Amino acid sequence: MPPEIDLHLYPELDPKARELPGMEKAITYRGALAQVLVQADPRGHREMIEELQRSDIPMHTLAIHLFSPVAAQLGRLWCDDETDFIQVAVASTRLGMIVNHLSQNRSQTIRDRQRARRVLLARTQGAMHTIGVSIVASCFRDMGWDVDGGADLELDDSLYMRLSNSSYALLGISVGRVDEVEECAEAIRRVQSNRALSRMKIAVGGPAVMKNPVAFGAIGADMVAKSALEVMQLADRMSA
Repeated sequence: MPPEIDLHLYPELDPKARELPGMEKAITYRGALAQVLVQADPRGHREMIEELQRSDIPMHTLAIHLFSPVAAQLGRLWCDDETDFIQVAVASTRLGMIVNHLSQNRSQTIRDRQRARRVLLARTQGAMHTIGVSIVASCFRDMGWDVDGGADLELDDSLYMRLSNSSYALLGISVGRVDEVEECAEAIRRVQSNRALSRMKIAVGGPAVMKNPVAFGAIGADMVAKSALEVMQLADRMSA
């Protein structure tokens, strides 16, 4: 595959992503979703929620082929100075609302909930754009996982308290900036020093990992995920 191809914008070019059911239908919504996110009239994004609720597209397919590419496009527009901060903030907030609404209200799963594994999601302080955490959470829920934490949980004492009080199969950390690699590494060392958590896997992802995955290759994580699809594949293997 040519190196200039961005799989975050075009996940359909990934052979594994092409296997997801409903891919082609999900792709057809990209233009309409991008439009309603920036419209002044908020009715468009409410109508989009209703339309996606009526669709038969699995939530994890929407996450990979619709929500993630649109979020990546928003990031690209911001980096290229083709839009301003307010527009990106409004669009990101609306996209997060759509993802969370659909994720919480749809009951599609591919696993028995009684056998569901538990995942705890957290972020570094620099991970200000948290739509990626919501997208990953929606994937886990659709695959039958119980999801705890999320965009509001940072790498602080509240994280370690949850790990002490509950049992999780996986800890997912979203890293916002590359200069937070040491903060992330220290958190992983602290978690792994607890023998009671020795069987729990740790995955790191987020904007910083997408930008420079090599920087996170030796911090002790079981997986360095450059996309929501890679996280989903890990979850699928762990659930097998």
